[in-house]
Amino acid sequence: MLKSDWFTNARFGLFLHWGLYAIPAKGEWTYAKDKWLPGEYECLIHQFNPVDYDPAEWARMAKAAGMRYVVLTTRHHDGFCMFDSHYTDYKITNTPYAKDVTRMLVEAFRAAGLKVGFYHSLPDWTHPGYADRESPEFIQRGELHTPTPEQHRDYLNLLYNHVEQLMTEYGKIDLLFFDYCSQYKAGEDYFERDRLLEMVYRHQPEIMVDDRLAYYKDNVRDFDYYTPEICVPNQPQMVKNKPVVWETCATMNDHWGYFRTDFNYKPVESLTAGLIGCVSQNGNLLLNIGPDECGCFPKPAVTRLKELADWFLDNGEAVAGCGKSKFQAPFGCCYTQKGKVIYCYFLIQPIGDVILPQLKGKIETITLLRTHEAVEMINNWGFELLNADEQRIRPENVRVGDVLKITLK
Repeated sequence: MLKSDWFTNARFGLFLHWGLYAIPAKGEWTYAKDKWLPGEYECLIHQFNPVDYDPAEWARMAKAAGMRYVVLTTRHHDGFCMFDSHYTDYKITNTPYAKDVTRMLVEAFRAAGLKVGFYHSLPDWTHPGYADRESPEFIQRGELHTPTPEQHRDYLNLLYNHVEQLMTEYGKIDLLFFDYCSQYKAGEDYFERDRLLEMVYRHQPEIMVDDRLAYYKDNVRDFDYYTPEICVPNQPQMVKNKPVVWETCATMNDHWGYFRTDFNYKPVESLTAGLIGCVSQNGNLLLNIGPDECGCFPKPAVTRLKELADWFLDNGEAVAGCGKSKFQAPFGCCYTQKGKVIYCYFLIQPIGDVILPQLKGKIETITLLRTHEAVEMINNWGFELLNADEQRIRPENVRVGDVLKITLK
């Protein structure tokens, strides 16, 4: 058994971008992209009081939507810790809320039977030992300071100590999402990845660690899983000419962190299509929500979770434990497969009959999962110009997002 088996079986997870940036509500990069007076952003610590935070309810909604794991931003690039750090006062337990929201989330999601992962930023925009062109000083002023060796060592030690605390004080952690190696640091080991990873695996030998400790992947060590972002790849992911475990992360609207005026939430059909698309190429989807400053999911996100729950209740078997099919999907559709069962997801409403390539004589039954209705196979008409291996079927009442269960002989 591989330690990645739970991950490749789960296929669907919840990403949570949550921090001080929920207060100005302009996304998680507001510290870098917007104008702040010296110390103004940091003073938000005195306002952060998410009194409506209910991680058990978050876990309930996520599980109902078909998600099987969660990844929380324990620290984003702004340096603020969403856990009770031993190494900085810039942390959630020094806010008016005063509670360790990370510990609360871990306990709630574990109680719901879900796996737990931590996101932890490699950059720290507030630390003098870190400097990069993708940081506030360069984005806003075109400046870039040069850390002294002592400052950089202090920064590396803080990163190491924070990760070690997360690996030792919160029980078993299933996933670690490091973010990110900048394109401007692509040619150097800026974060001492082997030192970090030795410690992580020593404390959590079964943990899955992502690939973002290195910008380029072909000339460094292998990672446990790989992370293309905000896309559905056209093929299973390959590194060093080998197939790898992978996950794409995407967000429901146009921002990761809470953005008060961003109502551009994708329809549930886009979310389910993205999920099935990832599974169809042997990958996972990590779908993001940015909670607000009170500790609530935005109302449109709650609506999407409920819609996903309804869809998953009918069609969830097309996700968990499934992967790429060896058969070609018909026009307007996408396949996943598990054993002798093909799941045919409709990306569009069909114009009429559907032609299944390569499946003539191989099908035992076809069922529309939403209605449990049998789907008719047409063998007495309309096959004169089909290829010999094509099967014509007539699914009735099909709509976008529906799934056919095709059981092979």
